[in-house]
Amino acid sequence: MSGPVKSITGRLKEEPLVSVGVAGTIGALLYATWGIHRNNAKQTQWGMRGRVIMQGLTIAALVGYGLFRSKDAPKAPANKGNIRPIDWDKLEREAREAEAKDSEAKSQKPTSPALEKLKARLKKEKEAEAKSVFKKEEPKK
Repeated sequence: MSGPVKSITGRLKEEPLVSVGVAGTIGALLYATWGIHRNNAKQTQWGMRGRVIMQGLTIAALVGYGLFRSKDAPKAPANKGNIRPIDWDKLEREAREAEAKDSEAKSQKPTSPALEKLKARLKKEKEAEAKSVFKKEEPKK
């Protein structure tokens, strides 16, 4: 056996209470389902209550095993010597320079000739409208 099967069987051996809790949860759920099938409200209620209790015990077992393992796990050494100090002033200066370059690039953005023609046409229309004696009527809603 190798791969996932070995991993699952290893977990079942390491954490037997979790597998018992899962099996109990499934059993209680099947008991409640059988009660629903037979229209037996009392059996259904007991099955659902048992399911909730078994789920709670399974979660408690998972937390317990997690706490137990965390105490046994080796602590990682603190590598504080490898961490270099951060020069916040340099970072802020670089950020401002990058923002300035970005704003310059946006202001010098090239436009297409078709867009320029459209802008010129709109400008002429606005000037002609301003000089005109007749005003355009706004469509009524």
